Amino acid sequence: MVHFLPATDVESLTRQKFPEFGNDPIDLETIDRAGSGRCFYRLCEKDHADDGSERRIMAMNYTLDRPENGRFVAITKFLQSLEIRVPGIRGEDEDQQLLWVEDLGSQHLSDFSGHDWDYRRLLYQHALMAVAALHQVAEENAPNELPDMEGGFDEGLYRWEQGYFFDNFVANFCPGLDGETADEIRNGTELRELCEALTREPRALIHRDFQSSNVMVQRGRTWLIDYQGMRWGLPEYDIASLIYDPYVSISKAHRDDLATYYFDLRKTGESRELFEKRLHRCGAQRLMQALGAYGNLGLNMGKSEFLQHIPVAVERLREAAVERGVAPGLQVVLDSVEPNA
Repeated sequence: MVHFLPATDVESLTRQKFPEFGNDPIDLETIDRAGSGRCFYRLCEKDHADDGSERRIMAMNYTLDRPENGRFVAITKFLQSLEIRVPGIRGEDEDQQLLWVEDLGSQHLSDFSGHDWDYRRLLYQHALMAVAALHQVAEENAPNELPDMEGGFDEGLYRWEQGYFFDNFVANFCPGLDGETADEIRNGTELRELCEALTREPRALIHRDFQSSNVMVQRGRTWLIDYQGMRWGLPEYDIASLIYDPYVSISKAHRDDLATYYFDLRKTGESRELFEKRLHRCGAQRLMQALGAYGNLGLNMGKSEFLQHIPVAVERLREAAVERGVAPGLQVVLDSVEPNA
């Protein structure tokens, strides 16, 4: 059981750190993200200025159960050095494992799912431009000032993600699939070759969880958040995480449109065919990881809200793996998913 600071303690520590809050009442909203070992608190003091302006800040209380949380500050500063928009660090109390960061509001890219595509496309393009700046940092030309990071993607991590999918999703949501068949697919040539193909590719810095809920929108501009898992990996893993994101409604045509935008943005000189092959391989890999996460969070951690994303994730995995020819053997698995999953 993860224990975070009581809201009253966070308010008291905030007043000590930022005397400008004074003694006026503070509105405090708790945003529990215990699954990530963090809890956020939005603090807002109504200013008595004539313009009705507000003094706002976000506090983040974290645990080190996930070591990446302790790297947030260093990675934030690194991303700022690349001129990537991320929330500014306003203060830190290492003893209390408490950070204060810029409040970017409460609108995520995922909140714009119902808007017209022309406006959404612009927001997606801003996000892609930001992450493309990160992808410019190639492992073969790694700068000396890199912060400490999580271990990079390698064959072992790709195999772990696939195992996560079979252990937490297939075992629980595919009642029509017998264990022997599931093991054959899990340990078969197709998925092993997928891991090997991804491992052979050159790596760059990636966000690692570049989905629409990790892009904030404020005044028509985008900011990246939840990047503490930054590591070496394939840029297409990030792009697939965004365009195949099960949290939002996005058509295949719009996915292809965004992929084209990113491809043109990078100007790597390689063929579109090679880019797309790598993109859809990463899409299949990422969606297996996502379905494993939904099963784990929804069943093992009692966060049932994640289960609602399973049907969309299944169909997008079918597109990336089966229709795009990355791992057609997964069709047997996907066809066995219980209808009400």
